[in-house]
Amino acid sequence: MNNEPTTRPQVNDEVDLLELFNRMGRSIRNGFNWVLSQLLNLFKLILRKSIWIIAFGIIGLIIAYLYYLNSRRYYSSEMIAISNAVNNSYVVGSINMLNDAFKQKNHATAASFLDMDINKIQQIKSVEAFYTLDLNKDNIPDITDYLRKWNPKDTSIRRLSNYFVVRIDVFDENVFAGARDGLKKYIYKNKFIIDNNNERIRQNQILIQNIGSEIRKLDSLQTVEYFQLPQMQRAASNQMVVLNEKDRKLYHEQKLNLEKEKLRLEKEININSEPITIVQDFTPLSKAENPYSKYAVIMGLIFAMLGFATSIIWQYRTFIWDAIKNRHY
Repeated sequence: MNNEPTTRPQVNDEVDLLELFNRMGRSIRNGFNWVLSQLLNLFKLILRKSIWIIAFGIIGLIIAYLYYLNSRRYYSSEMIAISNAVNNSYVVGSINMLNDAFKQKNHATAASFLDMDINKIQQIKSVEAFYTLDLNKDNIPDITDYLRKWNPKDTSIRRLSNYFVVRIDVFDENVFAGARDGLKKYIYKNKFIIDNNNERIRQNQILIQNIGSEIRKLDSLQTVEYFQLPQMQRAASNQMVVLNEKDRKLYHEQKLNLEKEKLRLEKEININSEPITIVQDFTPLSKAENPYSKYAVIMGLIFAMLGFATSIIWQYRTFIWDAIKNRHY
């Protein structure tokens, strides 16, 4: 008598769950079949309108070819550099300000900034600078932020403060070398950058002198510890002498660390003495950035979709016209 009231609801619950899962399965299956049916209908509709789509696509290819013939080919190359004197934000911002002159086709101002012949300046389409991003925290650039979408709140990606990338688009590949020298001249005209670089070199030279002085002191201390003190101990061997034994390797370790730091600073002055150091120079490219295929794909797709839309409008032209004519404003 006590078991019947408890077991019957459990059986009903199981039946309800099974029915619920069956309904969910049928709903998913029906939804999937509906999507396939709509895709099939769309495919059939595209086939029926294929003449319109192909005709308009051909018109788009012809227009793309005419646009290709009337546009200049330009070539792109990149330069990777390191900012030695200041944070690369100053350099990147300065170069992007220069690009405004090319956007406005102010070739006279750009020629003055880059100290280049205006005929060569006219062969430059744009000059842009970008930051580099470090993905694995090894201080080596992994990707370039071309879209400028770096989020400072994203702790998994770090923007490097020294590396930066300069991308230049030119109409003549022979301009790359002159553009590189012009960019360096343009950066070196910035007094803030030059003063910081000179101060960096001066401080490094002072550190090198101080480190050299400390190394000489360690040499003198080693001489006393290794040579003079043992001789003094042998001369006074008949007397009791109490000395604290010192770890002689300590001087070697300190001296080697100072030598490494001195060599690092000397390398910094010798190799990175200028405000920027070019890691990878511009390289002329044989492939244009705006070939015919680029225009053909864009214009072909646009006109193909336009042809499809036009065919639909033409099919229902009577209904559309009646709807417009009978509408009251």
